[in-house]
Amino acid sequence: MTAQLPLGPPISRHRTSISFLHVLLQLSIGPAVVIGSIASAILLERPGLAVGIVGGVLLLAIAILGLLWSGSAFLDLHQDGLVVGRRWPGARRRAMWYSEIHPASVRVFSDIDSLRSPPSRVISGNWHFAGGADLAVTFLGPDRDSLPSRVQARPPAPGRGIVVFGSRDAEHIAGQIRAGLERGGCPPHLARWSAQFGVTPTTAFGLIAQSEIPGMDVDWAP
Repeated sequence: MTAQLPLGPPISRHRTSISFLHVLLQLSIGPAVVIGSIASAILLERPGLAVGIVGGVLLLAIAILGLLWSGSAFLDLHQDGLVVGRRWPGARRRAMWYSEIHPASVRVFSDIDSLRSPPSRVISGNWHFAGGADLAVTFLGPDRDSLPSRVQARPPAPGRGIVVFGSRDAEHIAGQIRAGLERGGCPPHLARWSAQFGVTPTTAFGLIAQSEIPGMDVDWAP
């Protein structure tokens, strides 16, 4: 486990959960284009077979890269803080003290895949889950572009500080973060206040679903 701060001994490492159905769907698009092109060339005598095959292969390659990228997200929990990021060349890894996390923002949501806005359904590079994800832990930390400090805690930053990490172990991770908040000096009743919400389902799609996540909306007041 690598961190940008002396976060103490590692406690656990979590990898984002992968949806088998989403993987199957993504990997089927390219071959479907190839099969459709071959069928059109044979049955309908339409030109463009080579273009269809090349296009299908490219779509398959893009799908594989996208799955590897989105599935490379991780969350490392340490004694005094955490690190969230991706095992991907050049990907940002955010390290933060537990004292830099807003305690009321630690939540667990189901159907987190609904955050993706239709029709493109693109996953933001600032979110850490794969397509088709269900459970996720969310919390508000410091601005993702701020530099970590060993001597001064950064304030939580609504919007730019949000963390969304998809995992089937989201409830367990949230409990560990709340315990870390207590170790960081947060009073127990404040550190565990958000546990009362349990698992909250998202009720919409796209921007509306995103506004349901505490700390994601830039107008949210901590």
